[in-house]
Amino acid sequence: MKRMPISMLALLALLVLPGLALAEQPQRIAVLDWQAALMESEKVRNDMQQAERQLSNEQARVRQLAEEGRGLQERMQRDGSIMSETERRQLQQQMEQKLQEYQLTRNRLQQQQQELRQEIINRHRPALERAVNELLQQHNIDILLDRGAVAFAKPQYDLTPAVAEKLNAQE
Repeated sequence: MKRMPISMLALLALLVLPGLALAEQPQRIAVLDWQAALMESEKVRNDMQQAERQLSNEQARVRQLAEEGRGLQERMQRDGSIMSETERRQLQQQMEQKLQEYQLTRNRLQQQQQELRQEIINRHRPALERAVNELLQQHNIDILLDRGAVAFAKPQYDLTPAVAEKLNAQE
């Protein structure tokens, strides 16, 4: 049996021992629901409410178009059998136009909502990142996981309430 030279054993020890030392130190892990932490912030909540108020006319228009479309459908169901072919065709065209207008208006509203939401998130992201970084240092966290990527975590590992509290304290 061949003997390993001492220099090889020393090299092997240098490669293996640091890994063992790291494996013995427990890693501090936490989870965070970024979106929930942001939504718990009073400033973000106020900004979201302001955005909803800003879009209230468009929301009312979407509701109105939906009601008008339902009214046309009800009329078709109720009176369709006694209408002439021309009247039915005209009503069908009105229903299709109303549906197109409804879909266009609803899609525009959804896009505006998404843009405003993203704008609000981007505006508050620096404060969120500051709060998260402060808590990571304060609690000596080594690994932070997105709450949505974790199947289960005990509440003591969830930084979401602490981040929300810190965000509200910054305001």
